[in-house]
Amino acid sequence: MSTARMQFTSQIAGAPEVIFDLIADMPNYGRWLPDTDVFGGTVNVTPYPVRLGTTYLDAGPVEKPGKVTEFDPPKHIGFHHTILVRQALLKTDIDARIRYTLTSNDGGTFVLRELDLLMNLPTLYKLASPIILGSFRKENVRTLACLKRYVEK
Repeated sequence: MSTARMQFTSQIAGAPEVIFDLIADMPNYGRWLPDTDVFGGTVNVTPYPVRLGTTYLDAGPVEKPGKVTEFDPPKHIGFHHTILVRQALLKTDIDARIRYTLTSNDGGTFVLRELDLLMNLPTLYKLASPIILGSFRKENVRTLACLKRYVEK
């Protein structure tokens, strides 16, 4: 087992309530977060509106069933999902925990997105760990950039 912790930040010119509501409105992520080759929207959100305990499925080439684990508007929202990797010879699950902390700051909001990963990679694929982590890093940076762009437009 290997673990990784990453933090991503952004200062967004918008109220914490607005940003929290966008993050919590999971079935409508398409308004501000375009699909990519690793993220294909969020579906099967139950119950909706989102609250503590809501379950969901991040769709795309790799499915990620998950659950809302923290819900404290407009300060914190957290998610736990399992990334079911079933590609070619690599068959493993990656446990991911995401936590947003929103803090009023300088007339806007300071957004902290924390990502904790637990990966059970077969020995052969441990060498690919930097590539896997790079992919996570890229997607998290993109997510915050899209959120910032949407709120500030």
